[in-house]
This record gives sequence, structure tokens and C-alpha cells, in this order.
Amino acid sequence: MIDFRYHLVSIISIFLALAVGIVLGAGPLQANLGDQLGEQVAALRSEKQALNDKLTTSQKLVDASDEYAAAVQERVVRGRLNGHRAVIVAMPSADSTMVRNLETVVGQSGASLTGTLSVSQDWFDPATAADRAAAARQAAAALGLSSSASGDALLVEVLTDLGVSTTTAAASPKRSAALKVLTDAGLLDSTAPDLAPADVALVVSGDYAGTEAVVNQRSDAVRALVTALAASTRATVVAGGETLAAAGQPATSNAVQAVREKSDTAAAVATVDHVRAGEGPALVVLAVENALDEQIGHYGVAAGATAPLPRVLP
Repeated sequence: MIDFRYHLVSIISIFLALAVGIVLGAGPLQANLGDQLGEQVAALRSEKQALNDKLTTSQKLVDASDEYAAAVQERVVRGRLNGHRAVIVAMPSADSTMVRNLETVVGQSGASLTGTLSVSQDWFDPATAADRAAAARQAAAALGLSSSASGDALLVEVLTDLGVSTTTAAASPKRSAALKVLTDAGLLDSTAPDLAPADVALVVSGDYAGTEAVVNQRSDAVRALVTALAASTRATVVAGGETLAAAGQPATSNAVQAVREKSDTAAAVATVDHVRAGEGPALVVLAVENALDEQIGHYGVAAGATAPLPRVLP
């Protein structure tokens, strides 16, 4: 049986331990601890400064690399797409600077730019499906397109017939009328009211976000469009930048990822995932040239890339 003396000794031991801790904390340990914390703070400040210096140097190198790429871009791409006609199809939320850069590099490559088509959000919005179907029927009739398809499938056929062809190279009143139907419906914007069909398609990717189901549905629609373009062109390339995850959304994707996720689409459509970089526009031209040579590749550093850059053909 434990007596009172045991409790007394235990209490005295506790108070002695507290007293020793207070004395040491207020004396030698305090100084030692303060010195250690001060040294750690100084080391962290030094490390932060070193990292900032490295970041500044790296950014200067990237800027210099981009300037060099811009300076030599015309020489790199000159004549590589001579005789071809290219259309740019910009997805919703596509980077406008990227679009302008691709418009420039198309001309430098020797290809003629038939126009830039900017696809609106309504093209993919489930809430506007009925309006899209009506516009698709009207545009198909104006174009003289006979098809058993309906809804979004018919809309894809209309856009494909309008934008690309390996046989027809001239604009026509029917094509202009059909294009006007789609622009008046708010589904497209076009830089050319009289759009001649192209034999090369450059699709500029844009990010989209939402639930997994919403993103998957959008990716299916994107794949349907680019696959149709690829079937009616000599080469189709989807170009984009790094995906930026949308805040508060469970999933984010873009057209480049959508193509790479499915093997059948990836086998028909080339992609470049870092077109915002200085060398990006030139890489798109090289990707087109490789695709024309029946070498479909996926270039860059994101998931699904098969090589950092296309092979430079002689």
C-alpha cells in the first residue's frame, strides 16, 4: 500500500523538475536556444536569397532563349509548308497571344492562312444543344450538305466541310452563307467572311474545368471535332500551353490532353504542349511537317508526350 511519504516525494520531485527547467530556461539554455534559432533564421534568409538569385538567373536565361527563338523562327520554318493552306481553330479560352503567334508563323512557313475560326463556349454548352442543332440544320442546308447526322454530330460535319478539304481550295457563296449561319448563331467567329477550305488545321487548345463527368463530356466533344478535322486534312495539330488547374474545380483538362488520352485520336492528331514558350510556334510548324510525312508525334513535357520536339526534316 502506497503511503503519504511516497506522494510527498513525488510532489517534491515534480516541483524540483519545474524549478530546474525554469532556471535552465532563463539561463544557459535560453542563450543557447536563442543562438540556435538566430542561426537557423539567418541560414533560411541566406537560402531564400540564393534561391531568388537562381530564379532571377533562370528567368533571364528563359527570356534570352525566347528572344533567340523569335529571332531565328522565320529561318527555321521558312518554306516548310509551301503550297499548303492552313486554318486556325481556336477553342474557347484559347490564349489570344498564342493564336496571333501561330497566325504569324503560318505565313513565315510559306503556307497561306485561310482564316481563324474562334469556337464559342456555346458550342459545348449542354444548355444550348437545341439551338446548336437548329443552326447545324440551317447551315447544312445553306451548304448543300446531305447527311444523316443530327445535333452536334451534324454541326461537326458542317464545320469540317467549311474549314478543311484536301480537294477544294476555293470559297463559294454557299460556304459563305453557311458560315454566316454559324456566326449569327454565336457558335463561331471568323476572321474571313468568305472562308476557303484548308488542307492543314491548327487547333489552339484552351483549358476547361468542372466535375469529372463534365470534363469527360467536353473531352469527348473536343475529340470528335479534331478527329473529324484530321480525317479531312493532310495534317491536324493541336497546340497549347501548360494546363492551369481551376480553383475550386475537381478536374481541369484541355484539348491537348483530350487528344493524348485516347489512342485512336492520338494516332491521327499530333500535339504540342508548350506553345507559349519562345520556340513553341516553330515547333508547331515542325509538327505539321512531320505529320505531312505521316509521322504523328506528341511533343513537349506534359503527360503523354512522346518527344520533347519534332524531328527536323531536311
